[in-house]
Amino acid sequence: MLIAAFPEYKEIGKKVAKALKAEYTTIEVGNFPDSEFHLKLKKSPEHKEVVIINSLAIDPDKKIIETILSAGIARDYKAKRVILVATYLPYMRQDKHFSKYDSFSSKHILRLFSEFDKIIAIDPHLHRIKKLEILTKKATEITTNSLVADYIKKQFKGNFQIIGPDEESQQWSKAIAKILGKKVIIMKKTRFGDKKIKQKEEKLGKGEMIIIDDIISTGKTLEGVLKMAKKQGAKKITCIGIHGVLAGNAAKLVTRHAKLITTNTIPSKYAKIDVSPIIIDKLKKLNK
Repeated sequence: MLIAAFPEYKEIGKKVAKALKAEYTTIEVGNFPDSEFHLKLKKSPEHKEVVIINSLAIDPDKKIIETILSAGIARDYKAKRVILVATYLPYMRQDKHFSKYDSFSSKHILRLFSEFDKIIAIDPHLHRIKKLEILTKKATEITTNSLVADYIKKQFKGNFQIIGPDEESQQWSKAIAKILGKKVIIMKKTRFGDKKIKQKEEKLGKGEMIIIDDIISTGKTLEGVLKMAKKQGAKKITCIGIHGVLAGNAAKLVTRHAKLITTNTIPSKYAKIDVSPIIIDKLKKLNK
């Protein structure tokens, strides 16, 4: 097996390679003068199972092209099998036609990854479509729920309340609360656009709170919950995001009210929960 990670994810890649006793290489990414990408593997993929690790967040269009080209290299140089581990998979929000003639992006974007034999995505944004296999039999998802629960067990003692900031977060907040033997409050919201939402008032209490969300993008959803909690007298609040997209001033909107923690599916100074163990476990199962 050859683990090939993009530069931002070499830490994860090296951990995965060490655990699986596999070779490791960092994918070199260069540019031609017109901004086209030029990619290179430092080690031969010939007759090997090649696992490419990348997060397709922050600049998803760029990352998608890089990822497709990396798979092409492995194919051209006779890789036995090519697997993508997408620590973040973009274009999953649009999982149906929401209005006339708009894009059903989650259905179409996965077709771009035809060079891969298998796609493993960490906690993709799935709601109306429950499994990636419905979109393509090549794809499957793995979850960080156990990792987040373990982190909470180690870092938080005593009583605390778990909150899901909206209905879409509940498949994470409910699952993690169940592992911890805790009850969970799921907030309800109405969205009027990317940055404008309205949340239903809930009685949250005054004790310690842990808010769990799958994607922290603009931070507006969390800001609404945080203001509500502060107004009700909450003293200590922690926000845990599975994917810290943190667009614009999202981090500031959260950290002015609460402590912010994310997994390292997207690197940042807030990424304290390592996802390497679930990648290692999944790759071991694939090779049994």
